[in-house]
Amino acid sequence: MKSSTLYAGAALACALGLSACGGGSGDLPLTVSISGGVTKEGLVLRNEGNGEEVTVPAGAASVQFKKYLSTDDEFNIVTKSVPSNVSTCTISNGKARANYYTIYTVVPTVFCTIKPHPLSVAVNGLNDSGLVLVNGSDRQPVTPPATAGAQVTVSMAQIPEDGSYVVKIFSDPGTQKCDISGGTGSMGATGPSTAPVVTCGPKPQ
Repeated sequence: MKSSTLYAGAALACALGLSACGGGSGDLPLTVSISGGVTKEGLVLRNEGNGEEVTVPAGAASVQFKKYLSTDDEFNIVTKSVPSNVSTCTISNGKARANYYTIYTVVPTVFCTIKPHPLSVAVNGLNDSGLVLVNGSDRQPVTPPATAGAQVTVSMAQIPEDGSYVVKIFSDPGTQKCDISGGTGSMGATGPSTAPVVTCGPKPQ
């Protein structure tokens, strides 16, 4: 009789949601930090520990699963899907047993890498040194071709998909004046939206 009474008391305690019994909704929120600048919809995370999934809005810095965890519940965060402009996503601190340390101090983090694409600039008519092209912090000096005036292709730093670029002429060649067309645009999945072209000619007297 005594053992029956103890069993009934333990069952009642579990029903009231004590985390040690492994049930209940818990009181620990599972929040994931999002890094790498996810710019498109499509990132879906899954907690393999309980099967819950959450969709990450574009531009979000963090996301929280709806189900709260109990102490000692195991969580294991994986990526179910990634946006079309993302090459890979890696997860750090994504697998552990829930407690105040793993939830609030060692925060699970997802880092996604946006697909990069090449950006080239065609340079025509160049026959002198000194031409420098810039796009933000990217600075590219242009070497004149062996055959004066022949077209030169300049490779700028790669641009992440959906990112923008503004290619400008930082300095002209010593004896020439250069102009650029199509220098401003955005990077699509198949390449830049414009074709940057630099045309150089004699410097006006």
